[in-house]
Amino acid sequence: MQLKSVEIYDFKSISYEKLEIQSNQICLVGKNESGKSSIISAISYLNILETELDTSLLNKGSERYPKGLPIIIGTFKLDKSVYSKLYKLVSEYISKEDLTSLTKQSENCHLQIKRWGNGISNISISLLSSGKFGLKLSDKINELAKFYDSFFKDIYPSIEYFENEDLLIEPSTIEELLGTDNKFETFRKLLFIGGCQDFNDLNNSDIGFVTTYLSNIETQLNKIFKKHYKQDQSINIKIVTAFGDKLNLIIRDSSDKSFSINERSPGFQYYFSFLVNKLYTKKISGNKNNIILLDEPGHSLHPKGAKDLLKSFDEISESSQILYTTHNPFLAVRNCVDSLIFVNKSANDGTKINKKPFLNKYQLLRRELGIMLNDSFLIGDINLVVEGNTEKLAFHRLFQFEKYRDLEWMNIYNADGVNNIPQAINYLGKNNLKLSGIAILDSDSEAEDVKKVKAYKNNIKENNWEEVEINAVFSDRKTRTFEDLFPQDLYVQAYNNYCNSLKTLEVFEKEFIDFELTKEIETPIVNTLSAHFKTFLPENSKSSITKQDVIRHLLDIIDEMPEKEQTSKLSNAFKLCDKIKTNFLKIEKYANN
Repeated sequence: MQLKSVEIYDFKSISYEKLEIQSNQICLVGKNESGKSSIISAISYLNILETELDTSLLNKGSERYPKGLPIIIGTFKLDKSVYSKLYKLVSEYISKEDLTSLTKQSENCHLQIKRWGNGISNISISLLSSGKFGLKLSDKINELAKFYDSFFKDIYPSIEYFENEDLLIEPSTIEELLGTDNKFETFRKLLFIGGCQDFNDLNNSDIGFVTTYLSNIETQLNKIFKKHYKQDQSINIKIVTAFGDKLNLIIRDSSDKSFSINERSPGFQYYFSFLVNKLYTKKISGNKNNIILLDEPGHSLHPKGAKDLLKSFDEISESSQILYTTHNPFLAVRNCVDSLIFVNKSANDGTKINKKPFLNKYQLLRRELGIMLNDSFLIGDINLVVEGNTEKLAFHRLFQFEKYRDLEWMNIYNADGVNNIPQAINYLGKNNLKLSGIAILDSDSEAEDVKKVKAYKNNIKENNWEEVEINAVFSDRKTRTFEDLFPQDLYVQAYNNYCNSLKTLEVFEKEFIDFELTKEIETPIVNTLSAHFKTFLPENSKSSITKQDVIRHLLDIIDEMPEKEQTSKLSNAFKLCDKIKTNFLKIEKYANN
Protein backbone atom coordinates (compact mmCIF):
# COMPACT_ATOMS: atom_id res chain seq x y z
CA MET A 1 0.00 0.00 0.00
CA GLN A 2 1.99 2.93 -1.31
CA LEU A 3 1.27 6.59 -0.62
CA LYS A 4 0.93 8.34 -3.99
CA SER A 5 -0.38 11.79 -3.11
CA VAL A 6 -1.39 13.98 -0.19
CA GLU A 7 -3.81 16.91 -0.36
CA ILE A 8 -3.54 19.43 2.47
CA TYR A 9 -6.20 22.05 3.26
CA ASP A 10 -5.71 24.88 5.77
CA PHE A 11 -2.78 23.38 7.68
CA LYS A 12 -0.46 25.96 9.28
CA SER A 13 1.12 27.99 6.42
CA ILE A 14 -0.60 25.85 3.76
CA SER A 15 -3.87 27.09 2.31
CA TYR A 16 -4.07 24.26 -0.20
CA GLU A 17 -1.34 22.07 -1.66
CA LYS A 18 -1.10 18.67 -3.27
CA LEU A 19 2.10 16.65 -3.01
CA GLU A 20 2.49 14.04 -5.76
CA ILE A 21 4.80 11.23 -4.65
CA GLN A 22 6.67 9.63 -7.52
CA SER A 23 9.13 7.47 -5.62
CA ASN A 24 9.70 5.76 -2.27
CA GLN A 25 12.21 8.39 -1.14
CA ILE A 26 11.19 12.05 -1.08
CA CYS A 27 13.44 14.91 0.01
CA LEU A 28 11.83 18.31 0.70
CA VAL A 29 14.15 21.27 0.24
CA GLY A 30 13.54 24.97 0.80
CA LYS A 31 14.61 28.02 2.73
CA ASN A 32 13.90 28.43 6.45
CA GLU A 33 10.23 29.07 7.21
CA SER A 34 9.16 27.97 3.73
CA GLY A 35 6.82 25.33 5.15
CA LYS A 36 8.74 22.09 4.55
CA SER A 37 8.13 20.94 8.12
CA SER A 38 4.44 21.81 7.80
CA ILE A 39 4.08 19.43 4.85
CA ILE A 40 5.79 16.58 6.72
CA SER A 41 3.76 17.31 9.85
CA ALA A 42 0.50 17.37 7.87
CA ILE A 43 1.26 13.96 6.36
CA SER A 44 1.80 12.58 9.87
CA TYR A 45 -1.90 13.17 10.56
CA LEU A 46 -2.69 10.36 8.13
CA ASN A 47 -1.71 8.26 11.14
CA ILE A 48 -5.35 8.31 12.12
CA LEU A 49 -5.26 6.31 15.35
CA GLU A 50 -2.34 8.00 17.12
CA THR A 51 -2.74 11.70 16.24
CA GLU A 52 -5.34 14.36 16.98
CA LEU A 53 -6.00 17.49 14.96
CA ASP A 54 -6.55 20.67 16.95
CA THR A 55 -7.44 24.27 16.14
CA SER A 56 -3.87 25.52 16.64
CA LEU A 57 -2.95 23.76 13.38
CA LEU A 58 -5.50 25.73 11.31
CA ASN A 59 -4.24 28.18 8.69
CA LYS A 60 -4.97 31.70 9.99
CA GLY A 61 -6.15 32.79 6.54
CA SER A 62 -8.84 30.12 6.45
CA GLU A 63 -12.51 31.09 6.41
CA ARG A 64 -12.96 28.60 9.25
CA TYR A 65 -10.35 30.22 11.50
CA PRO A 66 -10.11 30.13 14.52
CA LYS A 67 -12.40 27.21 15.36
CA GLY A 68 -12.05 24.86 12.41
CA LEU A 69 -9.65 22.01 11.73
CA PRO A 70 -7.38 21.25 8.75
CA ILE A 71 -8.33 18.61 6.18
CA ILE A 72 -5.83 15.95 5.06
CA ILE A 73 -6.44 13.54 2.17
CA GLY A 74 -4.11 10.65 1.34
CA THR A 75 -4.33 8.53 -1.79
CA PHE A 76 -2.68 5.09 -1.73
CA LYS A 77 -1.96 2.68 -4.55
CA LEU A 78 -3.06 -0.86 -3.79
CA ASP A 79 -1.10 -3.72 -5.29
CA LYS A 80 -2.87 -6.93 -6.20
CA SER A 81 -2.21 -8.71 -2.90
CA VAL A 82 -3.28 -5.78 -0.71
CA TYR A 83 -6.43 -5.25 -2.79
CA SER A 84 -7.28 -8.92 -2.39
CA LYS A 85 -6.83 -8.63 1.39
CA LEU A 86 -9.00 -5.48 1.47
CA TYR A 87 -11.69 -7.10 -0.66
CA LYS A 88 -11.84 -10.07 1.72
CA LEU A 89 -12.18 -7.74 4.73
CA VAL A 90 -14.79 -5.51 3.07
CA SER A 91 -16.89 -8.54 2.07
CA GLU A 92 -17.44 -9.26 5.79
CA TYR A 93 -18.98 -5.83 6.45
CA ILE A 94 -20.80 -4.84 3.26
CA SER A 95 -24.05 -5.92 1.64
CA LYS A 96 -23.90 -8.41 -1.22
CA GLU A 97 -25.51 -5.80 -3.47
CA ASP A 98 -22.77 -3.24 -2.81
CA LEU A 99 -20.09 -5.91 -3.04
CA THR A 100 -21.03 -6.62 -6.66
CA SER A 101 -19.73 -3.14 -7.59
CA LEU A 102 -16.20 -4.29 -6.62
CA THR A 103 -14.06 -6.67 -8.61
CA LYS A 104 -12.39 -9.52 -6.71
CA GLN A 105 -8.99 -8.66 -8.15
CA SER A 106 -7.45 -5.37 -9.25
CA GLU A 107 -3.98 -4.23 -10.28
CA ASN A 108 -4.87 -0.57 -10.81
CA CYS A 109 -6.84 0.54 -7.81
CA HIS A 110 -6.33 3.35 -5.31
CA LEU A 111 -7.69 3.93 -1.84
CA GLN A 112 -8.36 7.44 -0.62
CA ILE A 113 -8.62 8.32 3.04
CA LYS A 114 -9.93 11.75 4.03
CA ARG A 115 -9.65 13.23 7.50
CA TRP A 116 -11.34 16.44 8.70
CA GLY A 117 -11.38 15.84 12.45
CA ASN A 118 -10.84 13.23 15.17
CA GLY A 119 -12.51 9.87 15.64
CA ILE A 120 -13.95 7.48 13.07
CA SER A 121 -16.92 9.75 12.36
CA ASN A 122 -14.52 12.32 10.91
CA ILE A 123 -12.80 10.14 8.33
CA SER A 124 -13.95 8.59 5.07
CA ILE A 125 -12.46 5.81 2.95
CA SER A 126 -13.12 5.49 -0.77
CA LEU A 127 -11.92 3.13 -3.48
CA LEU A 128 -10.85 4.77 -6.74
CA SER A 129 -10.42 3.04 -10.06
CA SER A 130 -8.04 4.60 -12.63
CA GLY A 131 -8.19 7.91 -10.77
CA LYS A 132 -12.00 8.09 -10.94
CA PHE A 133 -14.37 7.95 -7.98
CA GLY A 134 -15.43 4.40 -7.23
CA LEU A 135 -17.11 3.44 -3.96
CA LYS A 136 -17.21 5.33 -0.67
CA LEU A 137 -16.66 2.37 1.64
CA SER A 138 -17.23 4.31 4.84
CA ASP A 139 -20.88 4.89 3.78
CA LYS A 140 -21.47 1.24 2.96
CA ILE A 141 -19.71 -0.57 5.81
CA ASN A 142 -21.70 -2.13 8.65
CA GLU A 143 -20.07 -2.14 12.11
CA LEU A 144 -17.69 0.60 11.04
CA ALA A 145 -15.65 0.64 14.27
CA LYS A 146 -14.99 -3.09 14.01
CA PHE A 147 -14.04 -2.75 10.34
CA TYR A 148 -11.60 0.08 11.13
CA ASP A 149 -9.96 -2.01 13.87
CA SER A 150 -9.03 -4.68 11.34
CA PHE A 151 -8.27 -2.23 8.53
CA PHE A 152 -5.78 -0.12 10.47
CA LYS A 153 -4.19 -3.14 12.14
CA ASP A 154 -3.74 -5.44 9.15
CA ILE A 155 -3.86 -3.36 5.95
CA TYR A 156 -3.15 0.32 6.51
CA PRO A 157 0.58 1.22 6.49
CA SER A 158 2.45 2.15 9.63
CA ILE A 159 3.09 5.92 9.56
CA GLU A 160 5.84 7.11 11.91
CA TYR A 161 6.85 10.74 12.39
CA PHE A 162 10.15 11.43 14.11
CA GLU A 163 11.46 14.73 15.36
CA ASN A 164 14.98 14.79 16.77
CA GLU A 165 13.87 14.69 20.39
CA ASP A 166 11.83 11.52 19.69
CA LEU A 167 15.04 9.64 18.99
CA LEU A 168 16.89 10.21 22.25
CA ILE A 169 18.09 7.22 24.29
CA GLU A 170 17.63 7.91 27.98
CA PRO A 171 18.90 5.77 30.89
CA SER A 172 15.91 3.70 32.05
CA THR A 173 14.81 1.62 34.99
CA ILE A 174 13.06 -1.69 34.40
CA GLU A 175 9.82 -0.08 35.60
CA GLU A 176 10.22 2.74 33.06
CA LEU A 177 10.86 0.23 30.28
CA LEU A 178 7.69 -1.61 31.28
CA GLY A 179 5.76 1.68 31.29
CA THR A 180 4.40 3.77 28.40
CA ASP A 181 6.43 7.00 28.62
CA ASN A 182 7.63 7.82 25.06
CA LYS A 183 10.85 9.21 26.55
CA PHE A 184 12.15 5.64 26.88
CA GLU A 185 10.75 4.26 23.63
CA THR A 186 14.05 4.11 21.72
CA PHE A 187 15.72 2.25 24.61
CA ARG A 188 12.86 -0.28 24.56
CA LYS A 189 13.38 -0.76 20.81
CA LEU A 190 17.15 -1.11 21.30
CA LEU A 191 16.71 -3.98 23.74
CA PHE A 192 14.06 -5.60 21.56
CA ILE A 193 16.26 -5.78 18.44
CA GLY A 194 19.04 -7.11 20.67
CA GLY A 195 16.80 -10.05 21.56
CA CYS A 196 14.93 -8.94 24.71
CA GLN A 197 11.31 -10.01 24.22
CA ASP A 198 10.17 -9.38 27.80
CA PHE A 199 11.63 -6.63 30.00
CA ASN A 200 10.56 -8.60 33.07
CA ASP A 201 13.48 -10.95 32.30
CA LEU A 202 15.77 -8.12 33.43
CA ASN A 203 14.10 -8.20 36.87
CA ASN A 204 15.49 -11.68 37.58
CA SER A 205 17.11 -11.91 41.03
CA ASP A 206 19.87 -14.13 39.62
CA ILE A 207 22.68 -11.64 38.88
CA GLY A 208 24.54 -14.23 36.80
CA PHE A 209 21.51 -14.74 34.58
CA VAL A 210 20.99 -11.00 34.03
CA THR A 211 24.69 -10.45 33.31
CA THR A 212 24.74 -13.22 30.69
CA TYR A 213 21.41 -12.03 29.27
CA LEU A 214 22.71 -8.46 28.80
CA SER A 215 25.97 -9.79 27.35
CA ASN A 216 24.05 -11.71 24.68
CA ILE A 217 22.06 -8.58 23.84
CA GLU A 218 25.31 -6.59 23.55
CA THR A 219 26.81 -9.19 21.19
CA GLN A 220 23.77 -9.03 18.91
CA LEU A 221 23.68 -5.22 18.94
CA ASN A 222 27.39 -4.93 18.11
CA LYS A 223 26.96 -7.32 15.19
CA ILE A 224 24.02 -5.29 13.86
CA PHE A 225 25.66 -1.91 14.42
CA LYS A 226 28.97 -2.81 12.75
CA LYS A 227 27.05 -3.96 9.69
CA HIS A 228 25.37 -0.57 9.29
CA TYR A 229 27.79 2.00 10.74
CA LYS A 230 30.85 1.96 8.47
CA GLN A 231 32.24 5.27 9.70
CA ASP A 232 33.95 3.78 12.75
CA GLN A 233 34.30 0.01 13.09
CA SER A 234 36.11 0.33 16.43
CA ILE A 235 32.91 1.18 18.29
CA ASN A 236 31.56 -1.31 20.80
CA ILE A 237 28.30 -1.20 22.71
CA LYS A 238 27.74 -2.10 26.37
CA ILE A 239 24.65 -1.93 28.54
CA VAL A 240 25.47 -1.22 32.18
CA THR A 241 23.70 -0.19 35.35
CA ALA A 242 23.97 3.46 36.32
CA PHE A 243 22.47 5.78 38.94
CA GLY A 244 21.48 2.82 41.06
CA ASP A 245 18.80 0.87 39.24
CA LYS A 246 18.93 2.45 35.76
CA LEU A 247 20.26 0.77 32.62
CA ASN A 248 22.49 2.95 30.46
CA LEU A 249 23.97 2.58 26.99
CA ILE A 250 27.77 2.93 26.90
CA ILE A 251 29.85 3.44 23.74
CA ARG A 252 33.54 2.52 23.64
CA ASP A 253 35.77 3.44 20.67
CA SER A 254 39.41 3.31 19.53
CA SER A 255 40.41 5.83 22.20
CA ASP A 256 39.79 3.03 24.76
CA LYS A 257 37.50 5.41 26.62
CA SER A 258 33.87 4.76 27.40
CA PHE A 259 31.09 7.33 27.05
CA SER A 260 27.41 7.32 27.81
CA ILE A 261 25.36 7.62 24.59
CA ASN A 262 24.27 11.14 25.56
CA GLU A 263 27.93 12.17 25.90
CA ARG A 264 28.54 11.40 22.23
CA SER A 265 28.11 13.98 19.48
CA PRO A 266 24.54 14.96 18.49
CA GLY A 267 25.24 13.56 15.01
CA PHE A 268 26.24 10.15 16.37
CA GLN A 269 23.27 10.08 18.75
CA TYR A 270 20.91 10.82 15.88
CA TYR A 271 22.29 8.20 13.53
CA PHE A 272 22.44 5.51 16.21
CA SER A 273 18.91 6.23 17.42
CA PHE A 274 17.51 6.38 13.89
CA LEU A 275 19.14 3.05 13.12
CA VAL A 276 17.53 1.50 16.20
CA ASN A 277 14.08 2.76 15.17
CA LYS A 278 14.55 1.65 11.56
CA LEU A 279 15.58 -1.88 12.52
CA TYR A 280 12.78 -2.17 15.07
CA THR A 281 10.15 -1.12 12.55
CA LYS A 282 11.47 -3.59 9.98
CA LYS A 283 11.46 -6.40 12.54
CA ILE A 284 7.89 -5.96 13.77
CA SER A 285 6.18 -4.96 10.52
CA GLY A 286 7.47 -7.77 8.31
CA ASN A 287 6.19 -7.21 4.77
CA LYS A 288 3.77 -4.46 5.77
CA ASN A 289 4.54 -1.13 4.13
CA ASN A 290 5.87 1.62 6.40
CA ILE A 291 5.93 5.38 5.85
CA ILE A 292 8.68 7.16 7.80
CA LEU A 293 8.55 10.94 8.16
CA LEU A 294 11.63 12.86 9.34
CA ASP A 295 12.05 16.57 9.99
CA GLU A 296 15.67 17.72 9.49
CA PRO A 297 17.29 14.31 10.09
CA GLY A 298 20.95 14.19 11.03
CA HIS A 299 21.57 17.95 10.80
CA SER A 300 24.68 17.48 12.98
CA LEU A 301 26.10 14.58 11.01
CA HIS A 302 29.58 14.56 9.49
CA PRO A 303 29.40 14.18 5.65
CA LYS A 304 30.51 10.54 5.95
CA GLY A 305 27.81 9.94 8.53
CA ALA A 306 25.31 11.62 6.21
CA LYS A 307 26.34 9.18 3.49
CA ASP A 308 25.72 6.26 5.86
CA LEU A 309 22.32 7.73 6.71
CA LEU A 310 21.46 8.05 3.01
CA LYS A 311 22.32 4.37 2.58
CA SER A 312 19.84 3.61 5.36
CA PHE A 313 17.25 5.69 3.52
CA ASP A 314 17.97 3.71 0.35
CA GLU A 315 17.45 0.43 2.23
CA ILE A 316 14.16 1.69 3.67
CA SER A 317 12.93 2.80 0.24
CA GLU A 318 13.36 -0.72 -1.16
CA SER A 319 10.31 -1.89 0.76
CA SER A 320 8.78 1.21 2.40
CA GLN A 321 8.61 4.96 1.95
CA ILE A 322 10.60 7.74 3.57
CA LEU A 323 9.88 11.47 3.33
CA TYR A 324 12.14 14.02 4.96
CA THR A 325 13.19 17.66 5.00
CA THR A 326 16.79 18.85 4.88
CA HIS A 327 19.19 21.77 4.62
CA ASN A 328 22.15 19.40 4.46
CA PRO A 329 23.61 19.16 0.93
CA PHE A 330 25.00 15.72 1.77
CA LEU A 331 21.50 14.42 2.51
CA ALA A 332 19.87 15.74 -0.67
CA VAL A 333 18.92 12.92 -3.03
CA ARG A 334 21.29 12.81 -6.01
CA ASN A 335 20.20 9.80 -8.00
CA CYS A 336 16.53 10.58 -8.69
CA VAL A 337 15.58 14.13 -9.59
CA ASP A 338 11.87 13.35 -9.01
CA SER A 339 12.68 12.71 -5.36
CA LEU A 340 13.63 16.35 -4.86
CA ILE A 341 10.64 18.51 -3.94
CA PHE A 342 11.17 22.28 -3.72
CA VAL A 343 9.05 24.28 -1.29
CA ASN A 344 8.67 28.05 -1.18
CA LYS A 345 6.45 30.51 0.63
CA SER A 346 4.98 33.88 -0.30
CA ALA A 347 2.87 36.41 1.60
CA ASN A 348 -0.11 35.92 -0.73
CA ASP A 349 -0.06 32.19 -1.41
CA GLY A 350 1.59 30.73 1.68
CA THR A 351 3.51 27.47 1.28
CA LYS A 352 3.58 26.07 -2.25
CA ILE A 353 5.39 23.23 -4.03
CA ASN A 354 7.33 23.85 -7.24
CA LYS A 355 5.48 21.70 -9.79
CA LYS A 356 7.75 22.20 -12.80
CA PRO A 357 9.74 18.98 -13.16
CA PHE A 358 11.22 20.10 -16.48
CA LEU A 359 13.27 22.80 -14.76
CA ASN A 360 16.93 22.37 -13.84
CA LYS A 361 16.41 20.81 -10.42
CA TYR A 362 20.05 20.60 -9.46
CA GLN A 363 20.55 24.29 -10.11
CA LEU A 364 17.48 24.91 -7.96
CA LEU A 365 18.92 22.63 -5.29
CA ARG A 366 22.14 24.66 -5.08
CA ARG A 367 20.13 27.87 -4.82
CA GLU A 368 17.74 26.55 -2.16
CA LEU A 369 20.59 25.14 -0.07
CA GLY A 370 22.61 28.34 -0.49
CA ILE A 371 25.48 26.46 -2.14
CA MET A 372 27.86 28.64 -4.16
CA LEU A 373 30.73 26.48 -5.35
CA ASN A 374 33.06 29.42 -5.86
CA ASP A 375 32.73 30.27 -2.16
CA SER A 376 33.84 26.78 -1.14
CA PHE A 377 37.16 25.01 -0.94
CA LEU A 378 35.30 21.71 -1.14
CA ILE A 379 36.22 21.06 -4.76
CA GLY A 380 37.77 17.69 -5.49
CA ASP A 381 41.49 17.14 -5.94
CA ILE A 382 40.52 15.34 -9.16
CA ASN A 383 37.61 16.85 -11.08
CA LEU A 384 35.54 15.41 -13.89
CA VAL A 385 34.66 18.46 -16.00
CA VAL A 386 31.45 17.92 -17.99
CA GLU A 387 29.44 20.11 -20.32
CA GLY A 388 26.19 20.20 -18.34
CA ASN A 389 23.75 18.62 -15.91
CA THR A 390 22.89 15.74 -18.26
CA GLU A 391 26.38 14.33 -17.91
CA LYS A 392 26.58 15.27 -14.22
CA LEU A 393 23.39 13.36 -13.40
CA ALA A 394 24.34 10.36 -15.53
CA PHE A 395 27.86 9.99 -14.10
CA HIS A 396 26.56 10.27 -10.53
CA ARG A 397 24.35 7.28 -11.23
CA LEU A 398 26.83 5.31 -13.31
CA PHE A 399 29.40 5.63 -10.54
CA GLN A 400 26.97 3.83 -8.20
CA PHE A 401 27.78 0.57 -9.99
CA GLU A 402 30.19 -1.47 -7.89
CA LYS A 403 33.07 -1.46 -10.36
CA TYR A 404 33.10 2.35 -10.48
CA ARG A 405 32.70 3.05 -6.76
CA ASP A 406 36.30 4.35 -6.70
CA LEU A 407 35.07 7.28 -8.78
CA GLU A 408 32.02 8.03 -6.61
CA TRP A 409 33.62 10.84 -4.63
CA MET A 410 35.37 12.46 -7.59
CA ASN A 411 33.96 15.95 -8.00
CA ILE A 412 31.81 16.23 -11.14
CA TYR A 413 32.16 19.85 -12.20
CA ASN A 414 29.40 21.21 -14.42
CA ALA A 415 30.91 23.82 -16.78
CA ASP A 416 27.37 24.95 -17.73
CA GLY A 417 27.93 24.70 -21.46
CA VAL A 418 30.65 23.44 -23.79
CA ASN A 419 31.97 26.95 -24.41
CA ASN A 420 32.64 27.34 -20.68
CA ILE A 421 34.86 24.27 -20.41
CA PRO A 422 38.09 26.27 -21.11
CA GLN A 423 37.25 28.70 -18.29
CA ALA A 424 36.37 25.82 -15.95
CA ILE A 425 39.69 24.07 -16.58
CA ASN A 426 41.56 27.34 -16.27
CA TYR A 427 39.88 27.97 -12.91
CA LEU A 428 40.58 24.46 -11.61
CA GLY A 429 44.00 24.03 -13.20
CA LYS A 430 47.51 25.39 -12.88
CA ASN A 431 46.64 29.10 -13.10
CA ASN A 432 44.29 29.12 -10.08
CA LEU A 433 43.42 26.18 -7.82
CA LYS A 434 46.18 23.90 -9.20
CA LEU A 435 43.90 20.86 -9.11
CA SER A 436 43.81 17.82 -11.40
CA GLY A 437 41.08 16.65 -13.69
CA ILE A 438 39.56 14.96 -16.72
CA ALA A 439 37.59 16.83 -19.37
CA ILE A 440 34.73 14.98 -21.09
CA LEU A 441 33.97 16.29 -24.58
CA ASP A 442 31.37 15.44 -27.19
CA SER A 443 32.64 14.45 -30.62
CA ASP A 444 31.26 17.40 -32.57
CA SER A 445 32.30 20.72 -34.08
CA GLU A 446 31.69 22.68 -30.86
CA ALA A 447 34.14 20.44 -29.00
CA GLU A 448 36.71 20.86 -31.76
CA ASP A 449 36.41 24.63 -31.36
CA VAL A 450 36.94 24.30 -27.59
CA LYS A 451 40.19 22.39 -28.14
CA LYS A 452 41.60 25.40 -30.01
CA VAL A 453 41.04 27.83 -27.12
CA LYS A 454 44.31 28.88 -25.52
CA ALA A 455 43.14 28.45 -21.91
CA TYR A 456 42.07 24.90 -22.72
CA LYS A 457 45.25 23.93 -24.58
CA ASN A 458 47.55 25.33 -21.88
CA ASN A 459 45.92 23.38 -19.09
CA ILE A 460 44.98 20.09 -20.78
CA LYS A 461 48.62 19.45 -21.77
CA GLU A 462 49.66 19.29 -18.10
CA ASN A 463 50.49 15.85 -16.65
CA ASN A 464 47.63 16.08 -14.16
CA TRP A 465 44.94 16.74 -16.80
CA GLU A 466 43.42 14.37 -19.35
CA GLU A 467 40.81 14.56 -22.10
CA VAL A 468 38.26 11.89 -23.03
CA GLU A 469 36.05 12.17 -26.13
CA ILE A 470 32.77 10.33 -26.65
CA ASN A 471 34.22 8.74 -29.80
CA ALA A 472 36.95 7.14 -27.69
CA VAL A 473 34.57 4.19 -27.30
CA PHE A 474 33.63 3.94 -30.99
CA SER A 475 35.69 2.78 -33.98
CA ASP A 476 34.48 5.44 -36.45
CA ARG A 477 34.55 9.24 -36.48
CA LYS A 478 30.85 10.07 -36.66
CA THR A 479 29.56 13.20 -34.98
CA ARG A 480 28.24 12.19 -31.57
CA THR A 481 27.13 13.72 -28.29
CA PHE A 482 26.82 12.13 -24.84
CA GLU A 483 23.30 10.86 -25.62
CA ASP A 484 24.68 8.64 -28.41
CA LEU A 485 26.34 6.37 -25.85
CA PHE A 486 22.97 4.69 -25.24
CA PRO A 487 20.91 2.36 -27.49
CA GLN A 488 18.64 4.40 -29.73
CA ASP A 489 15.50 2.42 -28.97
CA LEU A 490 16.03 3.01 -25.26
CA TYR A 491 16.73 6.71 -25.70
CA VAL A 492 13.58 7.13 -27.82
CA GLN A 493 11.53 5.34 -25.15
CA ALA A 494 12.95 7.67 -22.49
CA TYR A 495 12.25 10.70 -24.71
CA ASN A 496 8.61 9.64 -25.16
CA ASN A 497 8.23 9.06 -21.41
CA TYR A 498 9.65 12.51 -20.73
CA CYS A 499 7.36 14.23 -23.23
CA ASN A 500 4.28 12.43 -21.91
CA SER A 501 5.17 13.66 -18.41
CA LEU A 502 4.84 17.24 -19.72
CA LYS A 503 1.32 16.85 -21.07
CA THR A 504 -0.39 18.31 -18.00
CA LEU A 505 2.02 21.26 -17.77
CA GLU A 506 0.77 23.14 -20.83
CA VAL A 507 4.14 22.96 -22.58
CA PHE A 508 2.69 21.71 -25.86
CA GLU A 509 0.20 23.49 -28.12
CA LYS A 510 -0.73 20.28 -29.96
CA GLU A 511 -1.33 16.86 -28.47
CA PHE A 512 1.99 15.05 -28.22
CA ILE A 513 2.42 11.92 -30.36
CA ASP A 514 5.19 9.44 -29.52
CA PHE A 515 8.20 9.34 -31.82
CA GLU A 516 8.37 5.99 -33.62
CA LEU A 517 11.78 4.51 -34.27
CA THR A 518 11.54 2.78 -37.66
CA LYS A 519 15.22 2.88 -38.65
CA GLU A 520 18.56 3.91 -37.22
CA ILE A 521 18.74 7.66 -36.59
CA GLU A 522 21.72 9.65 -37.77
CA THR A 523 23.80 10.87 -34.82
CA PRO A 524 23.54 13.02 -32.81
CA ILE A 525 20.14 11.55 -31.94
CA VAL A 526 19.11 14.70 -30.05
CA ASN A 527 18.95 16.69 -33.31
CA THR A 528 16.19 14.47 -34.72
CA LEU A 529 14.25 14.35 -31.45
CA SER A 530 14.57 18.11 -30.93
CA ALA A 531 12.97 18.66 -34.33
CA HIS A 532 10.15 16.27 -33.37
CA PHE A 533 9.69 18.06 -30.02
CA LYS A 534 9.34 21.48 -31.67
CA THR A 535 6.44 20.36 -33.88
CA PHE A 536 4.19 20.30 -30.81
CA LEU A 537 5.20 23.70 -29.41
CA PRO A 538 3.57 27.10 -29.99
CA GLU A 539 5.07 28.83 -33.03
CA ASN A 540 7.34 31.27 -31.18
CA SER A 541 8.11 29.07 -28.19
CA LYS A 542 11.73 28.92 -27.04
CA SER A 543 11.23 25.72 -25.08
CA SER A 544 13.53 22.80 -25.79
CA ILE A 545 14.12 19.25 -24.58
CA THR A 546 15.47 19.06 -21.06
CA LYS A 547 18.11 16.45 -21.85
CA GLN A 548 18.88 15.71 -18.22
CA ASP A 549 15.27 14.62 -17.67
CA VAL A 550 15.41 12.32 -20.70
CA ILE A 551 18.60 10.69 -19.40
CA ARG A 552 16.94 10.32 -15.98
CA HIS A 553 14.01 8.47 -17.57
CA LEU A 554 16.48 6.29 -19.49
CA LEU A 555 18.42 5.35 -16.37
CA ASP A 556 15.17 4.69 -14.49
CA ILE A 557 14.17 2.23 -17.23
CA ILE A 558 17.55 0.50 -16.98
CA ASP A 559 17.25 0.28 -13.18
CA GLU A 560 14.25 -2.03 -13.64
CA MET A 561 16.18 -4.44 -15.86
CA PRO A 562 18.02 -7.62 -14.80
CA GLU A 563 21.74 -7.10 -14.21
CA LYS A 564 22.83 -8.83 -17.42
CA GLU A 565 20.54 -6.67 -19.53
CA GLN A 566 21.71 -3.52 -17.72
CA THR A 567 25.31 -4.36 -18.63
CA SER A 568 24.32 -4.81 -22.27
CA LYS A 569 22.38 -1.55 -22.52
CA LEU A 570 25.15 0.40 -20.79
CA SER A 571 28.06 -1.22 -22.62
CA ASN A 572 29.19 2.00 -24.36
CA ALA A 573 28.63 4.09 -21.23
CA PHE A 574 30.69 1.58 -19.25
CA LYS A 575 33.47 1.75 -21.85
CA LEU A 576 33.57 5.52 -21.29
CA CYS A 577 33.66 4.98 -17.52
CA ASP A 578 36.55 2.57 -18.01
CA LYS A 579 38.45 5.29 -19.91
CA ILE A 580 37.72 7.73 -17.07
CA LYS A 581 38.89 5.23 -14.45
CA THR A 582 42.13 4.58 -16.35
CA ASN A 583 42.85 8.30 -16.54
CA PHE A 584 41.84 8.78 -12.92
CA LEU A 585 44.44 6.22 -11.80
CA LYS A 586 47.01 7.82 -14.11
CA ILE A 587 46.71 11.29 -12.62
CA GLU A 588 45.92 10.24 -9.03
CA LYS A 589 49.64 10.37 -8.12
CA TYR A 590 49.74 14.06 -9.01
CA ALA A 591 46.70 14.82 -6.85
CA ASN A 592 48.31 13.07 -3.88
CA ASN A 593 51.55 15.09 -4.04
